[in-house]
Amino acid sequence: ILVMVLILVLDVEVAVFQKSAQVLSDLLTPATICLAVPVYRQFKILRENSWVVLISCLAGMISGLVTIIGLALTLQMSDVTTLSTLARSITMAIALDTTELIGGVAGVIVAGVIFAGIFGTVVSSLIFKIFRIEEPIAKGLAIGAASHAIGTAESLKAGELQGAMSSLAMVVSGVLMVGFIPLAAMFVQ
Repeated sequence: ILVMVLILVLDVEVAVFQKSAQVLSDLLTPATICLAVPVYRQFKILRENSWVVLISCLAGMISGLVTIIGLALTLQMSDVTTLSTLARSITMAIALDTTELIGGVAGVIVAGVIFAGIFGTVVSSLIFKIFRIEEPIAKGLAIGAASHAIGTAESLKAGELQGAMSSLAMVVSGVLMVGFIPLAAMFVQ
């Protein structure tokens, strides 16, 4: 909302804003690749938990899409707005390209991805306390799937295993969403 207000108040053209968002995407791609180091170091544990990773990410992505579509129907959002928010659960580099391919607006998904990352990172500690989740694998999977690179950076502070699981969840979720988002887009249109 703040970004939209600033765009309107400062009279910034959408094309200029979208070009600026591309610069952010170009910087995030190498940062995301750097997150592969903990995955490599924890590969044995990750391989042992491969089904847990896949099922967790699949559940997270489907529930995220159902939530967005449900909100879109409830709030009577336009098709373009809905298409522009479907990819908010994945990392920026993938979300931008995917959103543009289905006819969404890059500026909207940039704000959505940033908000999802920050919000998920901020509330995750509280959610883990409420539900008494202490397992680093579970924490990493949840944060990586919901809060992508921002959450993964926070997970790395908690430990290498949690960070590796978060990195893996971010990647698996991105790959899954590339397949699911076009299907969801067909449902929306």
